[in-house]
Amino acid sequence: MLASWCRNFLEHRLRRPYVQFICLLVLAVYLVVFVVSFATSAKGRTIFGPYLGADFGAFYIAGKIFNTHSPDQIYDARLEHQLYQEQFPDAPPDTQLPYVNAPFFILPFTLLSRLPYSWAYLFWVALSFALYVAGFTLIWRTLDGIPGDAWFVSTLLALSFMPFLVECLAGGQTSAIGFFCLAVAISSERRRRQIISGLALSLCAYKPTLLLLILPMLVITRRYATLLGFVAGCGLLALISLLAVGWRGCAGFINTLLYFTNASTSAASGLRSWKYVDVNSFFRLLLGHHSYLRWTMTAAAFLFGLPFLLRIWWQGDREKRDEQSLVWALTITGLLVLNLYVGIYDSTLVVLSVLLTTDVFYRQADNNQSSLPASYKFILLLLYLVPWITQPVARLTGLQLFTLVLALFGSYQIIQFQRLVRGRTPA
Repeated sequence: MLASWCRNFLEHRLRRPYVQFICLLVLAVYLVVFVVSFATSAKGRTIFGPYLGADFGAFYIAGKIFNTHSPDQIYDARLEHQLYQEQFPDAPPDTQLPYVNAPFFILPFTLLSRLPYSWAYLFWVALSFALYVAGFTLIWRTLDGIPGDAWFVSTLLALSFMPFLVECLAGGQTSAIGFFCLAVAISSERRRRQIISGLALSLCAYKPTLLLLILPMLVITRRYATLLGFVAGCGLLALISLLAVGWRGCAGFINTLLYFTNASTSAASGLRSWKYVDVNSFFRLLLGHHSYLRWTMTAAAFLFGLPFLLRIWWQGDREKRDEQSLVWALTITGLLVLNLYVGIYDSTLVVLSVLLTTDVFYRQADNNQSSLPASYKFILLLLYLVPWITQPVARLTGLQLFTLVLALFGSYQIIQFQRLVRGRTPA
């Protein structure tokens, strides 16, 4: 009875005109808020209270340190705090917003930091938007299963997806970079350009957690040419980093990376756990100072989820396009959940996973199946809606709902992959 009601509700509500209206409404509200925030910002603070660009301040200050002090000091937490207070004098004295990305990633911010803060942030928003749309377009051109007339509504859904629209654009985060790099990697592989695919993946080293599952996937699936491009790209980026900030700066990055890795495993880390969606943060938020239970549950989640991924990586037929689509889709979903710390802004990457999985559904559909399964539509609805409420719920209850939705989506992808494998296995 309940299943029938849900199916009827989804079929009635999730029609294209209604979905387009909701997406356009979300985008219109965001545009108004963004324009008002930009026009009313004073000393970085907007009329709504939060600072313009939020996390972008960390990148802006790091660029200033590079230009006005010494490049090898971009990871100096004390100097960062001092300059941040000078840039935003109304910020609370205990505000900590350090630069934690790879040394080579500082280069665009050395240019942006020469501009007034508001204009630098506006330029960063434009660049992030352009990269996101470019990545979406690259992937879309490789999808031959999804009907062509679904492009407009799919684009609207992607643009109005809360982790991108609010956390990445409004929050001044860098997720659009990772999105674009992964899109280039996947689309290049589909065009038999494995070296370029590996080079694109190497750019994800700006945030090493993005590669936590991708690298073992490349090894187990025997993507050796992609690995070669990745290693070459990482070597070039390491050289650029060394030239940019020197040995001391590179050592500062490693120390910062180790510090945040340690902080992500500590209940008293100071990290805002409610803004993270990985399983480690999920149990840190839920179980607090029950360290033994938290570690047990986190380890159990990894031990339960990783064997599924390992098996799928090994089973995936390199000549079967749909299986390889799900290999990539599952790896992206998996790295958002089975990780040490993944901000909700980085869950923007799930858009790639959704596109690849949806394409598989359409390609596998027979002539009698003209739409996506109701169960899959329900999961897509959760992926779109839950991010809007998950952070306040997490702060009040300690339960990160979006982590559960991502885990549900990954489980659904695993089931779909097993169906594909059974379909090609003789009875």
